[in-house]
Amino acid sequence: MYKIFINEKPFIITSTDVAEERFAKCKRVSYNPSMILEYIKDCEGMKSKGIVLIIDDVELGFKDFFTHFVAIEAAGGVVFNRLGELLLIKRLGKWDLPKGKIDGDETNDEAAIREVMEECGIEGLSIKNKLEDSYHTYKMHNHRFLKITHWFVMNTSFDKKLVPQLEENITEAKWFDWKNLNLESLDTYLSIRDLLLEVK
Repeated sequence: MYKIFINEKPFIITSTDVAEERFAKCKRVSYNPSMILEYIKDCEGMKSKGIVLIIDDVELGFKDFFTHFVAIEAAGGVVFNRLGELLLIKRLGKWDLPKGKIDGDETNDEAAIREVMEECGIEGLSIKNKLEDSYHTYKMHNHRFLKITHWFVMNTSFDKKLVPQLEENITEAKWFDWKNLNLESLDTYLSIRDLLLEVK
């Protein structure tokens, strides 16, 4: 199954329907290669609640979807300190996770660690495990882009002041009590909430 977020709405490619309540209002469609772009445009529309595309061969469905986008790869971290607190950043007014584009010949995990360090002024990061990749789209200069972000759970013993990277529009970096964090009320993106639900 693939979950791609388009304008904060899910576009799910799956071989079996999804039963989760949060996807109940999504429009169900069957695979038709000539209709993929129309389904994407539908999901981009203001009235859409999302799309669930049901197809036997999920990889084929994703490949067809992928052809309508320019891919950009990024990497980021879900970081916990010794107190079990979660690191979040405020970027452009919303709480987010530190992440950024992969440079040159960096590996995914190297890029993830570098981005967290740069965006939060943090050190001493170690990777615990890899999470599922996340997918979200955006449009710029009449082109559609698909951002594929590789995520890693990280640990750190860093206990100094966090320093948000202002030139990346990050105005705050803060530790949150993970056990009591209400993801439903957190002002964040659906793709980030979805990722953190997987960690919970």
